[in-house]
Formats: sequence, structure tokens, C-alpha cells
Amino acid sequence: MFRLFFIFYIYIFTSISYGSEEMGNDFILQLLEWNIDYKKLDNFKSGAGCISKDSYKYQALGLSYNLADINFAKKIALEGCEQMKKKIRSLMSVNAKLYL
Repeated sequence: MFRLFFIFYIYIFTSISYGSEEMGNDFILQLLEWNIDYKKLDNFKSGAGCISKDSYKYQALGLSYNLADINFAKKIALEGCEQMKKKIRSLMSVNAKLYL
């Protein structure tokens, strides 16, 4: 019984870590489309991505770097992602009104 639980635990852990690593790589690749190399940025960098429930592509990105505190960098990145998401929603509603 213990072996079965242990094998199940290892399987879950590896699948979760692979999924998060894959999402991190997708985030870095999407930043490269904007000519931003995340790996070359200074210390205390943070990134946030907003993903829709339908797809696994980032709808909005937030990024901060070269700040005095890592927690502040995370806060700024999340706020940037939220602001970008709101802007995209307003643009989508305007486009929908134009085509109706």
C-alpha cells in the first residue's frame, strides 16, 4: 500500500512540476516576442501572466525588474497583468460593438 501511495505521489509531483516549468517557458517565449529577454534582466525580477480558462496561452502579461524588494516586484507584476487584462477586455468590447 505504501509503495502504491509513494509511486502515485511521485507521479503527481513530476506532472505538476513539468506543467509549471512548461508554463514558465511559455511565459519567457512570449516575452521574447516583445524583445524582452527575461533571463538577462537584473535581480529582483518578477513576472505574472493571466491565462484564460479556454486556452493555455497568456492573455495578459505583467513584468517588473530591478526593484529593491522581490515582494514589491511580485506586487507590481500582478498589478500590471490585471491592468493589461482590463485594457484587453475594454478593447474587445469596443471591437464587438464595431462589428455588430
